[in-house]
Amino acid sequence: MTINNETQEAQHTEDYGRLVTPDFAPLADFAGFRSYEAVAVQETGIDLAPLTEEIAVGITEYLMTQPESATLLNGSDELIKQSQIKDWLDRTAAGPFDGDLATFLRSITHLPNHTATFPGVQVPLSPQMIVAIIAWVQGKILNALGQTCDSVTISAAGAAWMNQFMLQLGIVLEPYLAAPDAPLGEHQSAEFHLYARLAGFGAQQERILDKTGLLLEPAGGGVVAVAYDYLLSRPESAGYFQDATHLAMRKQTLKGWWARSTIKSKDGKFHAYMSRVADAHVKGGGRSPHVVIPPQLTIALMGWVQMRVMTALNTIAPDHNGGYLFGYTPEPPAAAQIGTAWMRMLTLQLGILLKPYLPTGPTTDAAHKNV
Repeated sequence: MTINNETQEAQHTEDYGRLVTPDFAPLADFAGFRSYEAVAVQETGIDLAPLTEEIAVGITEYLMTQPESATLLNGSDELIKQSQIKDWLDRTAAGPFDGDLATFLRSITHLPNHTATFPGVQVPLSPQMIVAIIAWVQGKILNALGQTCDSVTISAAGAAWMNQFMLQLGIVLEPYLAAPDAPLGEHQSAEFHLYARLAGFGAQQERILDKTGLLLEPAGGGVVAVAYDYLLSRPESAGYFQDATHLAMRKQTLKGWWARSTIKSKDGKFHAYMSRVADAHVKGGGRSPHVVIPPQLTIALMGWVQMRVMTALNTIAPDHNGGYLFGYTPEPPAAAQIGTAWMRMLTLQLGILLKPYLPTGPTTDAAHKNV
């Protein structure tokens, strides 16, 4: 190897290390979004580049025709900058995931009076509406990957795309997130999520979850082991586990969440259950006054979860009888469809988990409907 080659290799290694920096998201490393994942987004982003204009048009048209968003836009497409949506998608696909990208994202989503919006939209949106639109866009990106990639790539690169969307969501929601004074203490039944329809989560997605969840549910023990091995290995999360008894209780809680997520219908009871889980993160539901899990940690953890679930879905494929089989690689469109159902469901779950950290008032979801 020549000196010049050594210099070039050193430069390449240095650049590789700058693909994801703490200025983008301090918890990116905790979420598992690192250089490898950034490269996966970049490489598939090259194939998606010809489609970003089409995706931006699709997002604009969707927001203009959905009742929840169209009402806020007053039927005027002047309140959506389609070019800004495309710019956001292009910058996301190209990277790097650094302070410049975070600053750009804040500049187009953070509005006056501590409000926020979705990229390209010029009016404030409630936090749960932003969560739902991100969930819908996740499906659009997976469908685009289904047109341009093979199934293995959809699984691996799609996992990276989903993870970084969660980290970007954390940036967008910054004006709304605040440390709660106390748990909500309200766990009434309600629809799964106020904006599930806007997120593109409906009967078709529930059917996919019901059928594929039956195949994933038995993996609960392994899921718990992997998750807690990781949480205990990270300084950001290890300190929240008090002792062996507390850890055992938390493991049972996670196993219960996995079972409910995989085999239970996403109905009002599920919403009430997730609300109780959300409150448990706030001062231990009132029992641990000095312990509040930061919302950005919850968001980053959901990014980590989505990445691993998306990868696991590569082993599930449709059969010829309307069901699904374990141990088979799906065709790209099917991989995208299955992934979309799971990613949208998990993102809407995140919306429920964030409820204690979000404000209530005229600009937020409580003004539209009690959730």
